[in-house]
Order: sequence, then structure tokens, then C-alpha cells
Amino acid sequence: MKYLKIAKIAAILPMATAVFACNELALEPYASVSNDAYFQTIGDFRAAIVGVYDQMQLQDWYGRSIHLMSDIMGEDVKQSGSANRYQEFADFEGQVVTGHQFERELWAEGYEGINMLNMLINAEPDLPAGVQDEYTQIMGEAYALRGLAFFDMVKMYAQHYTFTAAASHPGVPIVLLSDVEALPARNTVAEVYSQIISDFNMGIGMMSETRDGPFMMSREAAQALLSRVYLYMEDWGNAEAMATTVINSGKYSLVTGQAYLDQFVSGGSNEAIFEIQNTDTDNFGSDALGGMYRASGYGDYLPARDLLNLIDPADLRMQMFVVDPLLTGIYASHRVNKWPTRSNTDNIPVIRLSEVYLNRAEARARSGDDPGAQADLNLIRQRGLASAPAVTATGQALLDEIALERRVELSYEGHRIHDLMRNKMDINRVDVTGDVAFMAYPCNFCILPIPQAETDTNPNITQNAGY
Repeated sequence: MKYLKIAKIAAILPMATAVFACNELALEPYASVSNDAYFQTIGDFRAAIVGVYDQMQLQDWYGRSIHLMSDIMGEDVKQSGSANRYQEFADFEGQVVTGHQFERELWAEGYEGINMLNMLINAEPDLPAGVQDEYTQIMGEAYALRGLAFFDMVKMYAQHYTFTAAASHPGVPIVLLSDVEALPARNTVAEVYSQIISDFNMGIGMMSETRDGPFMMSREAAQALLSRVYLYMEDWGNAEAMATTVINSGKYSLVTGQAYLDQFVSGGSNEAIFEIQNTDTDNFGSDALGGMYRASGYGDYLPARDLLNLIDPADLRMQMFVVDPLLTGIYASHRVNKWPTRSNTDNIPVIRLSEVYLNRAEARARSGDDPGAQADLNLIRQRGLASAPAVTATGQALLDEIALERRVELSYEGHRIHDLMRNKMDINRVDVTGDVAFMAYPCNFCILPIPQAETDTNPNITQNAGY
């Protein structure tokens, strides 16, 4: 199903939904199937929404690619001597559009997920009154997941929101219906963000429960993700409001000590708001995210020493790295150990409470509430190192401290390149083993190309500048 243009993806989604949901629906021939044939009982909706979570778990989406590609385009990763997977993104090779498959697979998986959600959202079932509450919850999850999927696509394949004054630059296609004849053009970034906000708000209004802990979308997860969306838009008031709503819900708390280290392995911690679950039976082995960093996997990527130098040796977060005595010279001396299990059952965070605090800290600082920002920042910094002095910086110095804390706390969770770009900052790799040490802002190659399979078959879609 990969390498297909959006219209082709739409045509195969009835079959894809059945496959990923692992359900046993009574199916018409998929070429002529209607939503009504699939979605007849509440069990059909249960199975289909599970299929969407399975889709997001794939290694070409949250299972590996979206975090890894983001991080290797930033400053905190250097290549090992044997690195070859994703290397074109680390080295900002413009010819990547005709090269490796990873940008094509993320595009395909993302739009497959969107179309699966469209099928759920556009279904018109005749369900009994006794299951209406559950149906409404599932629909709320579907809307919020679609908002997240569009956000993932636009942050990876388009320049950040404030790249142009009115976010009028090309975003990604907004596809809300499955139409095999459609050849969609790219909507503007402003239009895509408007759809994202609408979907999240629709989901928030429909969800009333938290199913299966952080492994399924919830009202608070949608609100937390909206705090990130508004932060990227520089809508500081709404970013703070959404973050405060989640924090004040009382459903989450920062974890400390060994629980902090364990949260990426066992999952479901008090800090987890939404994360991708991996189990013994549905993981990708060395092809999982952790396998890209561990010596027992491929070990393609290593932590940059300048990031390690930002972390006090006594800081709890320094335990996310391990010394590898086999690494010498420019490759010495540590490996990322955030996802340590050799069975690759580590859970992948989408959003944690610590990010919500940091989102609010930045929103507060940019709105002139330095004391509130300092308080949020201190919670995160002193959770890592209780003896860390309280932050007293104000103004730009305070914003710099928040950016530093985001770099440490959210490392290898796919944030750094997006933080650099939305703050219109150059990429300056101090510890570099690849071909590129510096990329000035604005940066054409800090976003992915629209896959050539899409531009070759869809005359209405344009390629990103430089590719």
C-alpha cells in the first residue's frame, strides 16, 4: 500500500481498515463497498478505531520514523560509523526526493490513517440507544486522532506556521472524504491548522472517558496536543489555557526516580497522557525506534556530546544515556538508552505531562508572566535534579532557559527540529560526524519532500522548495 498517491490510498482503505482492525466484518467487494456495509454494529466501530491505533503504531509513523527523522535533522544526534538508514535526512540531501523510501512511507501511512478515520467519521450507522455513549466516545477519538494526523503531516511536510505572516504558504492536502477520482492540491498551512483545531475541539466535545489509560485518545490528550498546536501558532493565550486545563484535571502527575526511567519501557505512568503501546506480540524488533540507537539493534545514531554537556551528571535524565566502551574517537562515548529493551516493547510517547508544563512555561514567558513561567520550569528542572537552583531569569534569558530545558527533557521524542524552526533559529551541530554541521534558517531541507510518487501522479500538488 505504500508509495501510492492519495486517491489510490482512498481506494484501498476499505480493505486496509479490515486488515489493521483484525476484525471479521461481512465485506462486500472492496472496490464497490460502502461505509454502511462496514459499520453496522458498535463492534464494527470498536474494531475500526483499534485499527487506527495499530496504524499509528507502524514503524513508518510513531513506531520509528516521525520521531527519528525529526531528531536526526536537529542538533542532538550524530551518525555512527555504520549509519545508513535515514542518512539522507541527517545530511540534508536535496535529492532525497528520488532516494530512500522513508518520507514516502510516512506520507502513505499518515494518509491511510486519515482515510480510515474519514470512514469512521462519515459513517451513518443506525445503532441502538444503549450504545450511543460508546459510539460518541469512539467518534470523539476519531476526530481527535484525525487532528493529530493532520498535524503530523503538516509539521513534517510543510514549513512552520509563522514562516509567512498569515501562514499562507503550502501545507498538505486536507482530505475529508474518500474519493478515488480526487487529485487534491495542497491547502495553506493556515487552513490545515484550522482543520486541526476544529477536529481536536470536536473530539474534546464528544469524549467523556479515558479508555485503556494513555494508550487511547482522551479529552485531556486532545487538550494537551492542542497546547502544542497553539504554541506552534504563537497563540500564547490558548496554549496556556489548554495546558492549564490538563494540569488542573488532576489526572496526571510528574513521576520521579526509577519511575521516570521506567515510563518509556513499561508505559502507562502517571505522567503519560498519550503514548503508543508496544507489546511482546506487536513490536518491530530492531526496526523499532530504540533499535536505531541501541548497540544491540542497528545503533545507527548516537547522542551529540554538546547535549550531554548540558546535563548535570547527577541529573536523573543522564541515566537515559549509557557509555559504550566500543565507541572511540569522534563517535565516543555514549548511546541513547531511552528505549532500552532488546525485545523492543518500549512505549513511544506522543505527549507527556512534562511537555505540557513546558508548553505553559513558554506561553507564560512570552505573555510576560515570568513568575508563572519560572514556576513551571522549576518543576521540570528540579524533578531531574532536586539540587538545581531555582530559575530567576526573565525576558529572553528565561525563554532561553525554557528552550534548553525542552532540549533536555524532550530529547529523542521528535521535538528539537520543530522548536528550532518555529523559533527561526539556525541549526548548529557542535558534535557532528556527518557531512553537515550548520544549516541557516530558513531551511528548505528541514522539512520532508512531498513524495515523488505523489507529484508524478497528481498534477495539482506542488513540491517543496529546493527538492
